[in-house]
Amino acid sequence: MTTETRDKRRVTMVPVTTMEEVPVLSERERAELRAGLEQARVQVAAGQAVDHDSQTFKDRLIGIFRVAKRRP
Repeated sequence: MTTETRDKRRVTMVPVTTMEEVPVLSERERAELRAGLEQARVQVAAGQAVDHDSQTFKDRLIGIFRVAKRRP
């Protein structure tokens, strides 16, 4: 499932099988999201980003899927 692009960045293909309604964020939620994204941008710019681990990502997605299937 992991491939490499022409510039040698690792990527993971994620199948999209459903569409879901997503609630509109409140002003507080929007501010928190923007602050978190800005913090992440600063960390990446400072070289503090962690490389993506496709196996951990895959395991997490499968775990989420299995929990969701068990819910009535």
